[in-house]
Amino acid sequence: MSEQPSAPLLEVENLVKHYHLPRERLLQPAPVVQALRGVSFTLHAGRSLGIVGESGSGKSTLARQAMALEPPTEGRVRLLGRDLNALGADELRKARRDFQMVFQDPYGSLDPRQRVARIVAEPLMDASATEAKQRVAESLDAVGLRASDATKYPHEFSGGQRQRIAIARALITRPQLIVADEPVSALDVSVQAQVLNLLADLQQQFGVTYLFISHDLAVVDHVCNEVAVMYAGHIVEQGSPELLFQAAAHPYTRALMAAMPQAPGGVSPRRSTISSTSIRVAAESPLPVAASVSADTSSACSFASRCPLRQPRCTSEMPALRTVAPGHLAACHFAEHVMTSGARR
Repeated sequence: MSEQPSAPLLEVENLVKHYHLPRERLLQPAPVVQALRGVSFTLHAGRSLGIVGESGSGKSTLARQAMALEPPTEGRVRLLGRDLNALGADELRKARRDFQMVFQDPYGSLDPRQRVARIVAEPLMDASATEAKQRVAESLDAVGLRASDATKYPHEFSGGQRQRIAIARALITRPQLIVADEPVSALDVSVQAQVLNLLADLQQQFGVTYLFISHDLAVVDHVCNEVAVMYAGHIVEQGSPELLFQAAAHPYTRALMAAMPQAPGGVSPRRSTISSTSIRVAAESPLPVAASVSADTSSACSFASRCPLRQPRCTSEMPALRTVAPGHLAACHFAEHVMTSGARR
């Protein structure tokens, strides 16, 4: 008898998030930023999903939603079957033992007035002083630091070491999910690979699941089992790193690949077969802004205004996220052609 697939650890269902901007004129409706526009995905225990996109694509908003730091406009986020936004304050506080976050800036995310011991122990609840001390020492050891480092202050460490402290803090409750929001983008390129290797080792050791936010496809290639590419609040392509690097099906994904830095000593893609000159797009913010939600009736592809491959259909019909190959999804009317032609028409 075949085994039944396990239930997802994290379920994101039709997530929508709008932000109201200040009114420009008294009698006009306030502009609305549509940061998320119906995002859905599942993430199973022990896996890693990378969310990739340029600034304004909605990926950091998605991270905040997954952490239940703010309520969605529509949709649900379920962790271990629980709707996080339906939990009361006390229930949510207890549930946070199962999910923690690592932030982008290792300088700003650590209180400079506190010693490392207190910083790392912060997520613990109802732990005795003896237990907390032991757990802090274990977490520091897991990230490659010494127990004696617990008595120091953040300013005594390098940027890479500070991010290790932040990871130790996230790890101390032994969470099932860690949301990592650009965890290496603020680090020197010489230490980025070290931190990424650490995250991969911790996943092997503790079975932790990652939701990994990044603007760099080369970074998620080193950590993630699956990648979801976001643009203008939508997921426009999703699949394994192998599929995306070898046969990307959306022009935006190929544009991100063309923009990947190739800095000496930095993180480089391991398996890309796509030419770095395959496709480029004009600089333009992907963040969709409408005078009001009800006024935004556009049915065009959100990438059409920047896509050099657009056809008349692209400006009149929003493409659905659909299967273009086993395990490979894309939201492009001409995805199969893009895959086989190397995005050249």
